[in-house]
Amino acid sequence: MKKIFSGKVFDVLPLSDGIIFSYCKDVIDENTIVSYKMISFENGHFTDVARNIYLLTKFGNNYKATAMFCGNYITAKSIVLPNSKVFLLEDNGSAALLDNDATLLWSGELKYRGGAAADIALYKNTLWASFPECNVLLRYNLSTMREELRIGGNKSPFSRPEGLFVEGDSVMVCNSGSSKLIQVDLNSYSVFEYEDFEEPIHQYVQVGDCRFAVLDSLIQIKQINLIPLKQFT
Repeated sequence: MKKIFSGKVFDVLPLSDGIIFSYCKDVIDENTIVSYKMISFENGHFTDVARNIYLLTKFGNNYKATAMFCGNYITAKSIVLPNSKVFLLEDNGSAALLDNDATLLWSGELKYRGGAAADIALYKNTLWASFPECNVLLRYNLSTMREELRIGGNKSPFSRPEGLFVEGDSVMVCNSGSSKLIQVDLNSYSVFEYEDFEEPIHQYVQVGDCRFAVLDSLIQIKQINLIPLKQFT
């Protein structure tokens, strides 16, 4: 695995031919200066990009109104649904579903035993959420926002699960507590250890034949390896 960027990274978003990410450029008088970069697979070069490009990628066409709806558009998690609606998750667990014109359709909380969800991912008509404090994943019906399924708990394969990324019929879970990437088959709900890291892993993204992992101090990149380490029992 190769380091491609060092520093505090807030969010990595996949593009069709690369990634775009927000990061801490500087801290001045306790104020964080956020900037944005893009890397294209065509030439492998980093390019500074404007905030609007980042927001368009994260929130879709009505990104200005959606960003204003967020308490913090950098730390908020988002899913642009196939009908251009946007599901938002704030870092305190508050959640909202916005229409494609940013009209509020639903609001509530994604919490489990008092702990807020850290990330969300879409699979078919279901929403998956990770809960680091309780070591669980929850599945919600996206139409009713009712909890349907839980993986984890007292005897959990997870240790502070954070970032989620759906690949085909699996969700990749960033196990920050054990510095492992975990794979969950969303048909059988089998859980596999996928890869070990030397630092806690917070986010994972796959684009084409490249995989990106956000660790404590850097972004790393690696070619795909489809062999899980072992299955949890």
